[in-house]
Order: sequence, then C-alpha cells, then structure tokens
Amino acid sequence: MSAPGSRLVSGVRGAIRAVLGTLILVGVVINFANVVGRYVFLKPIIWAEEVLVFIMIWGVMLGATLVTWENQHLRMDAVYHLTPPRVRRWLNLLSTLAFLLAGVFLLVQSARVVALVAGTGQRSVVAEIPMVIPYGALPVSFGVMVIVLVWRFRTFVRGEL
Repeated sequence: MSAPGSRLVSGVRGAIRAVLGTLILVGVVINFANVVGRYVFLKPIIWAEEVLVFIMIWGVMLGATLVTWENQHLRMDAVYHLTPPRVRRWLNLLSTLAFLLAGVFLLVQSARVVALVAGTGQRSVVAEIPMVIPYGALPVSFGVMVIVLVWRFRTFVRGEL
C-alpha cells in the first residue's frame, strides 16, 4: 500500500481505537456514578444499565473490526503451522474469501434490520435512545470488516501477502 494509503489506514485504525477507549471510559464513569448513586444516595441512575449494554455492543463490534484488521481471529494454529507455506497461503485465501462472503451477508442483513427498526421509530425502554443506535453497530462494523477483507483478498490475489 502506498504511503498516503498507509497513513489513512493508520488514521482509521487510530480513530477506532480512540472511540473504543472513549467508550470504555464513558462506561466506567457511568457505572461508577450508578454505584455511588445506588449505594451512597439510594438513587440509582435508572438508565445506566441500558446505556452500558449499548456501549458494550458498540465496543464489541468495533473491537471485532480491529481483530479482523489485524488478522487475529481464532484459528486452528496447530494444523495451520503443520502445513507448508504454500498451503498456508491457500488456506489464508480460502478463509478470507469465506469470511468475506459471510461478512457481506451479515452486512446486508444487519442493514435490513436497522432499516426496519428505523421505520418503526423504536426506542429503548428506559433511556428512550433510538434503537437504531445500538443496532447500527452491526452494519457499521460489518461494513468496515468487508472493506478490510476486500483489501486483504486483493493483496492475496496480487501476491503481496
């Protein structure tokens, strides 16, 4: 990849990491405030747990994009390392293609769900957050994963990886 492309990739990766860090910090602050409110003042923050679940959803899905980006998904390493390098290349290509097809399917399906939820105007029970926000984590994350996998597939085909 060219230098400007590398900077873009690094910037996007850094932005995802920054968002993840921010989500974790916000989650800790909300959780701490809820504990203090509940046990010190006997006034829990009623929307805290619901918001923490939504933060967790976004955190997991964005984290999955980084795992995909860095090719750190679980795999059968024992079998993988016993194969010759040429076979490993084909295993990588095959797994990338399978993951890409699954990612496209999940992107399309999650986008349909988000469109359906957006059409209903559904909101969360306590915090009254539009449910498009937590559901939106799915197509956003699968979209990033598909882009990463298309790039990886392209580099495999070109023989760069």
